[in-house]
Amino acid sequence: MSTPAPSDDGPSVLVAVTTFRRVELLPPLVAAIRANAGDAGGRMRIALVDNDPLQSAAASAVALDVDYVSEPTPGIAAARQAALDAARGDELVAMVDDDVMPQSGWLDALIRVWVAEHPAVVMGYVEYVWPEGTDPWIIAGGFMRRRRRVTGQHLEALATGNVLVDATQVKRLGVRFDTSLGLAGGEDMLFGRAILHSGAKIIASADSVVRDDVPLARTTRAFVRRRTISQGQMRTRLLTRSGSSARRLVLRAVHLFGGLVRWVVFSVRGLVARLRRDQAAQAVLQRRTWFAQGRILGAVGRITPEYARTTTAATSATAS
Repeated sequence: MSTPAPSDDGPSVLVAVTTFRRVELLPPLVAAIRANAGDAGGRMRIALVDNDPLQSAAASAVALDVDYVSEPTPGIAAARQAALDAARGDELVAMVDDDVMPQSGWLDALIRVWVAEHPAVVMGYVEYVWPEGTDPWIIAGGFMRRRRRVTGQHLEALATGNVLVDATQVKRLGVRFDTSLGLAGGEDMLFGRAILHSGAKIIASADSVVRDDVPLARTTRAFVRRRTISQGQMRTRLLTRSGSSARRLVLRAVHLFGGLVRWVVFSVRGLVARLRRDQAAQAVLQRRTWFAQGRILGAVGRITPEYARTTTAATSATAS
């Protein structure tokens, strides 16, 4: 596609849509990106970063008149890194997943924070919206929910569902997404830790919002249980993977003990909440119990990839 000439009113931006076999979501998403980009629209180009080795999104890129980046290496970390590598010159890179809908002014809000502070990353807000009829217990438990930070707040952790990355600054720092993670997830946590360790900043933009309508398939207790346990497993894996063999064994023992303590405490408190018929407290404590269970499993080396793929289902590897 033809790239708009950058103006003097602000930085040029590459909006990178990471996707895997969900081409039906791409036309409305690209339309929403264009409609809600605000003043940045004239300095923006869009690219589909396709993580499907079969390049299923290639035809969509042509039909939608956007750029196309093929990244066949499985995993969201590889797709995120491919997005950064696709940046031209001094382009900033805005990353969104294929299952969200940017809201009005989402891109302008990210850019405003970057212009004011020049951080390595500006993190927007992902608003999860549960479909009608969702089990109230799941909503009360805080599953798939993110806290909305204050604009300008310096952050100590990163989630990449709606971010603006200064690709030039990140490259200069030598920070990259860890593609060795494959389908396991956790790439945003490691990327954020590396950014902060280098002395750079991650700053929040509360006014940048993308909406994530949770699919019905993810509204079951079985799904949120699997996802929460997997997240606990990955947290332990990521926090115990560095250092000598002896250090890793010590870290695993610490996480095993911490997971066991939390599992017991949260289980008991959850039982008390159930006896009191406090649904909200019981749901939150069950989520914490499952996460602690995941930490225990991770400490003993049992890892279940959060984004495992099958040959028969078009399961997204880019879900937040």
